Amino acid sequence: MNSQELNLTWATDAMRKLQEEMRFASHTDASVLLSGENGVGKRFAAHIIHQLSENRRAPFVAISAAQVLTTASTSTSGAADPFASDFLRAAEGGTLLIQDIEHIPEEVQLQLLRFMDRRTTATKHVRLMSTTTTDLFGLMQAGSFHEDLFYRLNVIAFNIPPLRERREDIPLMFRLYLSLHAGIVAPGLSTAAQRRLMEYSWPGNITELTSVTRTLSSRSLPELIDLEHLPSPLVECQSRDQELRRTSAI
Repeated sequence: MNSQELNLTWATDAMRKLQEEMRFASHTDASVLLSGENGVGKRFAAHIIHQLSENRRAPFVAISAAQVLTTASTSTSGAADPFASDFLRAAEGGTLLIQDIEHIPEEVQLQLLRFMDRRTTATKHVRLMSTTTTDLFGLMQAGSFHEDLFYRLNVIAFNIPPLRERREDIPLMFRLYLSLHAGIVAPGLSTAAQRRLMEYSWPGNITELTSVTRTLSSRSLPELIDLEHLPSPLVECQSRDQELRRTSAI
Protein backbone atom coordinates (compact mmCIF):
# COMPACT_ATOMS: atom_id res chain seq x y z
CA MET A 1 0.00 0.00 0.00
CA ASN A 2 1.50 3.35 -0.99
CA SER A 3 0.37 6.98 -0.71
CA GLN A 4 -1.49 6.82 -4.02
CA GLU A 5 -3.32 3.71 -2.84
CA LEU A 6 -4.47 5.59 0.26
CA ASN A 7 -6.05 8.23 -1.95
CA LEU A 8 -7.77 5.78 -4.29
CA THR A 9 -11.55 5.73 -4.41
CA TRP A 10 -11.84 2.10 -3.41
CA ALA A 11 -14.56 -0.12 -4.84
CA THR A 12 -14.97 -2.23 -1.70
CA ASP A 13 -16.38 -1.22 1.67
CA ALA A 14 -13.58 -3.10 3.44
CA MET A 15 -10.87 -0.92 1.89
CA ARG A 16 -12.82 2.31 2.32
CA LYS A 17 -13.15 1.50 6.01
CA LEU A 18 -9.47 0.59 6.30
CA GLN A 19 -8.53 3.82 4.57
CA GLU A 20 -10.38 5.91 7.17
CA GLU A 21 -9.06 3.88 10.10
CA MET A 22 -5.49 4.34 8.93
CA ARG A 23 -5.97 8.09 8.77
CA PHE A 24 -7.31 8.01 12.32
CA ALA A 25 -4.38 5.88 13.51
CA SER A 26 -1.92 8.40 12.07
CA HIS A 27 -3.13 11.00 14.59
CA THR A 28 -2.12 8.90 17.61
CA ASP A 29 1.14 7.36 18.83
CA ALA A 30 -0.49 4.12 20.01
CA SER A 31 0.96 0.74 19.05
CA VAL A 32 -0.42 -0.77 15.85
CA LEU A 33 -0.72 -4.46 14.94
CA LEU A 34 -1.24 -5.23 11.24
CA SER A 35 -2.31 -8.74 10.29
CA GLY A 36 -2.87 -10.44 6.96
CA GLU A 37 -1.47 -12.96 4.53
CA ASN A 38 1.97 -12.65 2.98
CA GLY A 39 2.07 -10.00 0.28
CA VAL A 40 -1.04 -7.99 1.24
CA GLY A 41 0.97 -4.85 2.01
CA LYS A 42 1.30 -4.76 5.80
CA ARG A 43 4.68 -3.02 5.75
CA PHE A 44 3.44 -0.42 3.26
CA ALA A 45 0.34 0.22 5.38
CA ALA A 46 2.54 0.84 8.41
CA HIS A 47 4.68 3.22 6.38
CA ILE A 48 1.62 5.15 5.22
CA ILE A 49 0.43 5.58 8.81
CA HIS A 50 3.88 6.94 9.63
CA GLN A 51 3.88 9.25 6.59
CA LEU A 52 0.50 10.69 7.57
CA SER A 53 1.60 11.35 11.16
CA GLU A 54 3.17 14.52 12.48
CA ASN A 55 6.42 12.56 12.88
CA ARG A 56 6.64 11.83 9.13
CA ARG A 57 10.10 13.45 8.89
CA ALA A 58 11.49 11.17 11.58
CA PRO A 59 12.87 7.70 10.76
CA PHE A 60 10.72 4.74 9.78
CA VAL A 61 12.71 1.62 10.65
CA ALA A 62 11.43 -1.82 9.61
CA ILE A 63 13.13 -4.89 11.07
CA SER A 64 12.39 -8.59 10.79
CA ALA A 65 11.91 -11.09 13.58
CA ALA A 66 15.25 -12.60 12.52
CA GLN A 67 16.98 -9.26 13.14
CA VAL A 68 15.34 -9.05 16.55
CA LEU A 69 16.57 -12.54 17.40
CA THR A 70 20.11 -11.72 16.31
CA THR A 71 20.18 -8.56 18.39
CA ALA A 72 18.60 -10.21 21.41
CA SER A 73 21.20 -12.99 21.21
CA THR A 74 23.95 -10.40 21.33
CA SER A 75 22.24 -8.80 24.31
CA THR A 76 22.06 -12.01 26.35
CA SER A 77 25.77 -12.68 25.81
CA GLY A 78 26.62 -9.99 28.32
CA ALA A 79 27.16 -7.07 25.97
CA ALA A 80 25.37 -3.76 26.25
CA ASP A 81 21.67 -3.98 25.45
CA PRO A 82 21.46 -3.33 21.67
CA PHE A 83 17.86 -4.58 21.60
CA ALA A 84 16.93 -1.34 23.33
CA SER A 85 19.73 1.03 22.43
CA ASP A 86 20.34 0.23 18.74
CA PHE A 87 16.70 0.05 17.64
CA LEU A 88 15.69 2.94 19.88
CA ARG A 89 18.45 5.14 18.50
CA ALA A 90 17.76 4.19 14.87
CA ALA A 91 14.04 5.02 15.12
CA GLU A 92 14.38 7.96 17.49
CA GLY A 93 11.34 10.20 17.26
CA GLY A 94 9.78 8.02 14.58
CA THR A 95 8.41 4.51 14.06
CA LEU A 96 9.87 1.05 14.63
CA LEU A 97 8.11 -1.75 12.74
CA ILE A 98 8.75 -5.36 13.78
CA GLN A 99 7.68 -7.74 11.01
CA ASP A 100 6.39 -11.30 11.57
CA ILE A 101 6.36 -10.81 15.30
CA GLU A 102 4.83 -14.27 15.84
CA HIS A 103 8.29 -15.75 15.23
CA ILE A 104 9.81 -14.12 18.31
CA PRO A 105 10.33 -16.73 21.09
CA GLU A 106 9.09 -16.26 24.64
CA GLU A 107 12.36 -15.13 26.19
CA VAL A 108 12.74 -12.42 23.56
CA GLN A 109 9.11 -11.39 24.01
CA LEU A 110 10.01 -10.44 27.58
CA GLN A 111 12.89 -8.34 26.28
CA LEU A 112 10.50 -6.63 23.91
CA LEU A 113 8.18 -5.84 26.82
CA ARG A 114 11.08 -4.17 28.61
CA PHE A 115 11.95 -2.33 25.42
CA MET A 116 8.39 -0.98 25.22
CA ASP A 117 8.74 0.35 28.76
CA ARG A 118 11.79 2.40 27.78
CA ARG A 119 11.09 3.32 24.18
CA THR A 120 11.49 7.00 24.97
CA THR A 121 14.95 8.51 24.65
CA ALA A 122 16.00 11.56 26.62
CA THR A 123 13.88 13.76 24.36
CA LYS A 124 11.97 11.63 21.82
CA HIS A 125 9.41 8.81 21.78
CA VAL A 126 9.46 5.81 19.44
CA ARG A 127 6.17 4.46 18.10
CA LEU A 128 6.00 0.68 17.79
CA MET A 129 4.15 -1.18 15.04
CA SER A 130 4.21 -4.89 14.26
CA THR A 131 2.94 -7.30 11.63
CA THR A 132 1.79 -10.89 11.73
CA THR A 133 0.56 -13.46 9.22
CA THR A 134 -1.10 -15.62 11.86
CA ASP A 135 -3.77 -15.44 14.58
CA LEU A 136 -1.73 -13.80 17.31
CA PHE A 137 -4.70 -13.88 19.72
CA GLY A 138 -4.91 -17.64 19.19
CA LEU A 139 -1.19 -18.00 19.92
CA MET A 140 -1.68 -16.01 23.11
CA GLN A 141 -4.57 -18.25 24.20
CA ALA A 142 -2.44 -21.32 23.48
CA GLY A 143 0.32 -19.93 25.67
CA SER A 144 2.75 -19.37 22.80
CA PHE A 145 2.68 -15.58 22.93
CA HIS A 146 2.99 -13.42 26.04
CA GLU A 147 -0.39 -12.03 27.09
CA ASP A 148 0.90 -8.66 28.30
CA LEU A 149 2.88 -8.18 25.11
CA PHE A 150 -0.11 -9.03 22.92
CA TYR A 151 -2.28 -6.37 24.54
CA ARG A 152 0.52 -3.81 24.43
CA LEU A 153 0.96 -4.40 20.70
CA ASN A 154 -2.74 -4.69 19.87
CA VAL A 155 -3.90 -1.19 20.88
CA ILE A 156 -4.90 -0.44 17.28
CA ALA A 157 -5.39 -3.48 15.04
CA PHE A 158 -5.82 -3.74 11.28
CA ASN A 159 -6.50 -6.81 9.20
CA ILE A 160 -5.61 -6.25 5.56
CA PRO A 161 -7.73 -8.55 3.37
CA PRO A 162 -6.20 -10.60 0.54
CA LEU A 163 -6.97 -9.60 -3.03
CA ARG A 164 -9.36 -12.53 -3.57
CA GLU A 165 -11.62 -11.01 -0.89
CA ARG A 166 -11.74 -7.61 -2.58
CA ARG A 167 -11.79 -8.47 -6.26
CA GLU A 168 -13.51 -5.24 -7.29
CA ASP A 169 -10.39 -3.32 -6.21
CA ILE A 170 -8.02 -5.34 -8.40
CA PRO A 171 -8.48 -3.43 -11.71
CA LEU A 172 -7.92 -0.14 -9.86
CA MET A 173 -4.72 -1.40 -8.27
CA PHE A 174 -3.54 -3.02 -11.48
CA ARG A 175 -3.74 0.25 -13.39
CA LEU A 176 -2.21 2.19 -10.46
CA TYR A 177 0.89 -0.02 -10.29
CA LEU A 178 1.16 -0.20 -14.06
CA SER A 179 1.19 3.61 -14.16
CA LEU A 180 3.85 3.76 -11.44
CA HIS A 181 6.11 1.23 -13.15
CA ALA A 182 5.62 2.47 -16.71
CA GLY A 183 5.82 6.15 -15.77
CA ILE A 184 2.72 6.98 -17.82
CA VAL A 185 -1.04 6.93 -17.42
CA ALA A 186 -1.95 3.26 -17.74
CA PRO A 187 -4.10 2.17 -20.70
CA GLY A 188 -7.63 0.98 -20.06
CA LEU A 189 -8.58 -2.65 -19.62
CA SER A 190 -10.85 -4.60 -21.94
CA THR A 191 -13.85 -6.30 -20.38
CA ALA A 192 -12.17 -9.70 -20.83
CA ALA A 193 -8.89 -8.56 -19.25
CA GLN A 194 -10.67 -6.93 -16.32
CA ARG A 195 -12.72 -10.07 -15.75
CA ARG A 196 -9.59 -12.22 -15.90
CA LEU A 197 -7.81 -10.05 -13.32
CA MET A 198 -10.79 -10.32 -10.98
CA GLU A 199 -11.22 -14.08 -11.48
CA TYR A 200 -7.60 -14.94 -10.78
CA SER A 201 -6.89 -16.02 -7.19
CA TRP A 202 -3.70 -13.94 -6.70
CA PRO A 203 -2.01 -16.25 -4.17
CA GLY A 204 0.88 -13.79 -3.90
CA ASN A 205 -1.50 -10.87 -3.32
CA ILE A 206 -0.08 -7.39 -4.02
CA THR A 207 3.46 -8.74 -4.31
CA GLU A 208 2.33 -10.88 -7.24
CA LEU A 209 0.22 -8.13 -8.77
CA THR A 210 3.13 -5.67 -8.76
CA SER A 211 5.34 -8.31 -10.37
CA VAL A 212 2.81 -8.73 -13.18
CA THR A 213 2.57 -4.98 -13.75
CA ARG A 214 6.38 -4.68 -13.78
CA THR A 215 6.52 -7.35 -16.48
CA LEU A 216 3.84 -5.60 -18.51
CA SER A 217 5.47 -2.17 -18.11
CA SER A 218 8.70 -3.52 -19.64
CA ARG A 219 6.87 -3.98 -22.93
CA SER A 220 5.32 -1.58 -25.41
CA LEU A 221 1.88 -0.92 -23.97
CA PRO A 222 -1.20 -1.03 -26.24
CA GLU A 223 -3.96 1.54 -26.17
CA LEU A 224 -6.22 -1.05 -24.55
CA ILE A 225 -4.99 -4.01 -22.52
CA ASP A 226 -6.66 -7.26 -23.56
CA LEU A 227 -6.13 -10.90 -22.57
CA GLU A 228 -3.40 -11.32 -25.17
CA HIS A 229 -1.34 -8.62 -23.43
CA LEU A 230 -1.42 -10.21 -19.99
CA PRO A 231 1.53 -12.43 -18.98
CA SER A 232 0.86 -16.01 -20.09
CA PRO A 233 0.94 -17.59 -16.59
CA LEU A 234 -1.95 -15.35 -15.58
CA VAL A 235 -4.04 -16.39 -18.57
CA GLU A 236 -3.07 -20.05 -18.35
CA CYS A 237 -4.25 -20.23 -14.74
CA GLN A 238 -7.80 -19.27 -15.78
CA SER A 239 -9.01 -22.77 -16.52
CA ARG A 240 -7.41 -24.16 -13.34
CA ASP A 241 -9.03 -21.47 -11.17
CA GLN A 242 -12.42 -22.09 -12.72
CA GLU A 243 -12.06 -25.86 -12.28
CA LEU A 244 -11.10 -25.42 -8.62
CA ARG A 245 -14.15 -23.26 -8.01
CA ARG A 246 -16.40 -25.82 -9.72
CA THR A 247 -14.88 -28.63 -7.65
CA SER A 248 -15.25 -26.77 -4.36
CA ALA A 249 -18.91 -26.04 -5.16
CA ILE A 250 -19.74 -29.74 -5.55
